[in-house]
Amino acid sequence: MSFIELKNKYNTEVILCTIGASIVDIKTTDNLGNVSSIITTPKNKDDFPKATSYFGKTIGRTGGRISNSKFILNDVEYTIPSNDPNGLHGGIDSLSYKEFSYKVREDDDAYICEFSIESPHLESGYPGNLSLDVIYKLYKNENKLTINYLATSDMDTLLNLSNHAYFNLNAESGNNILEHSLYINSSKMESIKNAIPSEIVTCNKLYSFKNPHQIKDYLFDESIINNTNGYDHPYIFDSNSNEQIILFDNVTKRKLTVSTSYPAVVVYTCNYTEDIIMNNNRKQKQYDSICLECMYLPNSINSDFINDKKDILRKDKVYNEYISYKFN
Repeated sequence: MSFIELKNKYNTEVILCTIGASIVDIKTTDNLGNVSSIITTPKNKDDFPKATSYFGKTIGRTGGRISNSKFILNDVEYTIPSNDPNGLHGGIDSLSYKEFSYKVREDDDAYICEFSIESPHLESGYPGNLSLDVIYKLYKNENKLTINYLATSDMDTLLNLSNHAYFNLNAESGNNILEHSLYINSSKMESIKNAIPSEIVTCNKLYSFKNPHQIKDYLFDESIINNTNGYDHPYIFDSNSNEQIILFDNVTKRKLTVSTSYPAVVVYTCNYTEDIIMNNNRKQKQYDSICLECMYLPNSINSDFINDKKDILRKDKVYNEYISYKFN
């Protein structure tokens, strides 16, 4: 296990890890000039690889849940070994727990860390020998971090990659994210039934972030709490833009702007926790942070209401998607 640190002239620091091609920490400057974390992450780095909450990890081969941990592709049924009945984030042998090789370089625009891995046929139940690069770039003249996912397979397979960082723009203070303001360029979402997307619906007042508002405003409505214990829903972007998601903290005046080539984002408000000390010197608590998992719609392969199965990567085709985080 190796850790890699990138830093630019804006005093933004990014710490990466070879386990899961992961983000271990991101530190940026607040309105008072203090540099501190904007994600919640295990305080002890030795806790990072074994933590079960996917802190900052690359999730896949398929992010999200696959219903009944099974899918049929080209008339063959595949099973994902998983501790979750619905094959969460690629199962127990997923990319999140693998050691990636890496190389660090820089060019005129950015400091770059490129992670690579070969995932063999039927690893965690998925067909095809998969070649994957996860490329992080911390830009020199723009306060921005990007992740680029590049992959090919020698068989048709499923692939839906994302990053599972837990954002809190005032992470080390011990404050939660309930008073963070959130904007999502989305009018439609997938409703959730028994932890699985069930249909595409128009966002109602409880779920819409098209007009930005504090996360706490509707989170504790009974219909949300009794279903998913908080937000844990895929939002479909209305259009491609440079500001598909904006997260803002009024205390530190930090703003995180997310853009992506993916068509959707799964918003997860840390609804479940594990017994681990975080970088805010306390055990992980509900709603301490928010995950913004940009990806294809999860479980598309098993969803009768989705015709365009973007999570299918065809043999010898190139998977090429990105997520961009801009810090202000």
